[in-house]
Amino acid sequence: MTSIYCPEGTVVDSNLFSSLLVFRGLVTVFVDTHCYEEGVCTFRLTDDDMRDLSVTLPHLEHLRLGRPCGSNSCNNTVASLSSISTHCLGLTRLEIHFNTRTIVGDMQHLLDGDSGRGSAKCGLRKLVVGYLPLGVRGEDIGTLADGFKAIFPSLTDLTDYSGRWLELESRLCD
Repeated sequence: MTSIYCPEGTVVDSNLFSSLLVFRGLVTVFVDTHCYEEGVCTFRLTDDDMRDLSVTLPHLEHLRLGRPCGSNSCNNTVASLSSISTHCLGLTRLEIHFNTRTIVGDMQHLLDGDSGRGSAKCGLRKLVVGYLPLGVRGEDIGTLADGFKAIFPSLTDLTDYSGRWLELESRLCD
Protein backbone atom coordinates (compact mmCIF):
# COMPACT_ATOMS: atom_id res chain seq x y z
CA MET A 1 0.00 0.00 0.00
CA THR A 2 1.34 3.42 -0.96
CA SER A 3 -1.57 5.74 -0.12
CA ILE A 4 -3.94 6.19 2.79
CA TYR A 5 -6.95 8.48 2.93
CA CYS A 6 -8.65 9.24 6.26
CA PRO A 7 -12.09 10.88 6.08
CA GLU A 8 -13.26 14.13 7.59
CA GLY A 9 -13.61 13.97 11.34
CA THR A 10 -10.53 11.81 11.82
CA VAL A 11 -8.57 12.82 14.90
CA VAL A 12 -4.85 13.05 14.15
CA ASP A 13 -3.32 11.46 17.24
CA SER A 14 -0.84 8.77 18.23
CA ASN A 15 -3.54 6.07 17.94
CA LEU A 16 -4.08 6.92 14.27
CA PHE A 17 -0.39 7.01 13.54
CA SER A 18 0.47 3.80 15.36
CA SER A 19 -1.87 2.06 12.92
CA LEU A 20 -0.36 3.88 9.89
CA LEU A 21 3.28 3.23 10.73
CA VAL A 22 3.00 -0.47 9.83
CA PHE A 23 2.70 0.60 6.17
CA ARG A 24 6.34 1.59 5.70
CA GLY A 25 6.02 2.12 1.96
CA LEU A 26 3.49 4.94 2.21
CA VAL A 27 3.98 7.78 -0.26
CA THR A 28 0.73 9.66 0.44
CA VAL A 29 -1.07 10.25 3.71
CA PHE A 30 -4.16 12.42 3.39
CA VAL A 31 -6.24 13.17 6.46
CA ASP A 32 -9.23 15.17 5.26
CA THR A 33 -10.22 16.82 8.50
CA HIS A 34 -10.94 20.36 9.63
CA CYS A 35 -11.18 21.86 13.09
CA TYR A 36 -14.63 23.41 13.00
CA GLU A 37 -15.25 24.07 16.67
CA GLU A 38 -13.50 27.15 18.07
CA GLY A 39 -10.59 26.14 20.30
CA VAL A 40 -11.00 22.42 19.61
CA CYS A 41 -8.21 21.05 17.46
CA THR A 42 -8.21 17.55 15.97
CA PHE A 43 -4.39 17.51 15.67
CA ARG A 44 -2.82 15.96 18.77
CA LEU A 45 0.67 14.90 17.79
CA THR A 46 3.94 15.98 19.38
CA ASP A 47 7.38 16.69 17.96
CA ASP A 48 8.39 13.16 19.03
CA ASP A 49 5.40 11.68 17.16
CA MET A 50 6.34 13.62 14.03
CA ARG A 51 9.98 12.51 14.31
CA ASP A 52 8.84 8.87 14.60
CA LEU A 53 6.51 9.32 11.63
CA SER A 54 9.18 10.83 9.40
CA VAL A 55 11.80 8.23 10.34
CA THR A 56 9.37 5.35 9.81
CA LEU A 57 7.83 6.70 6.59
CA PRO A 58 10.78 8.24 4.70
CA HIS A 59 9.16 7.72 1.27
CA LEU A 60 6.40 10.25 1.90
CA GLU A 61 5.81 12.67 -0.96
CA HIS A 62 2.42 14.06 0.12
CA LEU A 63 1.64 14.52 3.81
CA ARG A 64 -1.64 16.24 4.57
CA LEU A 65 -2.66 16.06 8.21
CA GLY A 66 -5.83 18.14 8.20
CA ARG A 67 -6.34 21.81 7.49
CA PRO A 68 -4.24 23.84 9.98
CA CYS A 69 -6.60 25.76 12.26
CA GLY A 70 -6.36 28.90 14.34
CA SER A 71 -6.69 27.35 17.81
CA ASN A 72 -2.89 27.21 18.30
CA SER A 73 -3.24 24.43 20.86
CA CYS A 74 -0.88 21.93 19.23
CA ASN A 75 1.88 20.22 21.15
CA ASN A 76 4.28 20.19 18.22
CA THR A 77 6.52 22.99 17.00
CA VAL A 78 8.73 23.85 14.04
CA ALA A 79 10.99 21.02 15.24
CA SER A 80 8.43 18.72 13.61
CA LEU A 81 9.04 20.45 10.29
CA SER A 82 12.77 19.95 10.64
CA SER A 83 12.33 16.20 11.28
CA ILE A 84 10.10 15.85 8.25
CA SER A 85 12.50 17.74 5.99
CA THR A 86 15.57 15.69 6.94
CA HIS A 87 13.88 12.28 6.76
CA CYS A 88 11.29 12.60 3.96
CA LEU A 89 13.52 13.82 1.16
CA GLY A 90 10.93 13.28 -1.60
CA LEU A 91 8.26 15.39 0.10
CA THR A 92 6.54 17.84 -2.25
CA ARG A 93 3.37 18.77 -0.33
CA LEU A 94 2.95 19.34 3.39
CA GLU A 95 -0.14 20.41 5.29
CA ILE A 96 0.35 20.27 9.06
CA HIS A 97 -0.63 21.98 12.28
CA PHE A 98 2.13 23.35 14.51
CA ASN A 99 2.14 25.69 17.46
CA THR A 100 3.12 29.28 16.65
CA ARG A 101 2.91 30.82 20.13
CA THR A 102 6.67 30.62 20.59
CA ILE A 103 7.66 30.33 16.94
CA VAL A 104 10.32 33.07 17.02
CA GLY A 105 12.11 31.52 20.01
CA ASP A 106 11.69 28.02 18.59
CA MET A 107 13.13 29.10 15.26
CA GLN A 108 16.02 30.95 16.93
CA HIS A 109 16.77 27.83 18.99
CA LEU A 110 16.76 25.78 15.81
CA LEU A 111 19.10 28.25 14.08
CA ASP A 112 21.43 28.41 17.10
CA GLY A 113 21.61 24.61 17.26
CA ASP A 114 22.66 22.43 14.41
CA SER A 115 19.17 22.42 12.76
CA GLY A 116 20.44 19.58 10.60
CA ARG A 117 22.93 21.82 8.82
CA GLY A 118 24.84 19.90 6.23
CA SER A 119 22.25 17.13 6.02
CA ALA A 120 20.02 16.65 3.01
CA LYS A 121 16.65 18.41 3.06
CA CYS A 122 13.48 17.82 1.10
CA GLY A 123 12.71 20.04 -1.89
CA LEU A 124 9.36 21.19 -0.49
CA ARG A 125 8.21 24.38 -2.19
CA LYS A 126 4.70 24.65 -0.71
CA LEU A 127 3.75 24.53 2.96
CA VAL A 128 0.06 24.84 3.79
CA VAL A 129 -0.24 26.94 6.97
CA GLY A 130 -4.00 27.43 6.57
CA TYR A 131 -5.39 29.43 9.47
CA LEU A 132 -2.38 29.14 11.78
CA PRO A 133 -1.98 32.40 13.66
CA LEU A 134 1.22 34.37 13.22
CA GLY A 135 1.55 37.27 15.63
CA VAL A 136 5.15 38.42 15.42
CA ARG A 137 6.85 41.79 15.36
CA GLY A 138 8.28 43.01 12.08
CA GLU A 139 11.86 42.64 13.26
CA ASP A 140 11.27 38.93 13.88
CA ILE A 141 10.19 38.17 10.31
CA GLY A 142 13.86 37.84 9.27
CA THR A 143 14.47 35.20 11.94
CA LEU A 144 11.45 33.24 10.75
CA ALA A 145 12.47 33.53 7.09
CA ASP A 146 16.00 32.32 7.90
CA GLY A 147 14.60 29.44 9.94
CA PHE A 148 12.16 28.31 7.28
CA LYS A 149 14.93 28.51 4.65
CA ALA A 150 17.15 26.34 6.88
CA ILE A 151 14.37 23.77 7.24
CA PHE A 152 13.04 23.88 3.66
CA PRO A 153 15.66 25.46 1.36
CA SER A 154 13.29 25.42 -1.66
CA LEU A 155 10.23 26.83 0.14
CA THR A 156 8.57 29.73 -1.69
CA ASP A 157 4.85 29.27 -1.04
CA LEU A 158 3.10 29.49 2.32
CA THR A 159 -0.53 28.71 1.54
CA ASP A 160 -2.28 30.96 4.01
CA TYR A 161 -6.07 31.31 4.28
CA SER A 162 -5.93 34.28 6.66
CA GLY A 163 -3.36 36.69 5.20
CA ARG A 164 -1.19 36.56 8.34
CA TRP A 165 1.79 34.94 6.63
CA LEU A 166 2.09 37.19 3.55
CA GLU A 167 5.02 39.27 4.83
CA LEU A 168 6.96 36.14 5.73
CA GLU A 169 6.19 34.53 2.38
CA SER A 170 7.50 37.59 0.55
CA ARG A 171 10.75 37.35 2.56
CA LEU A 172 11.17 33.70 1.53
CA CYS A 173 11.21 34.74 -2.11
CA ASP A 174 13.95 37.39 -1.61
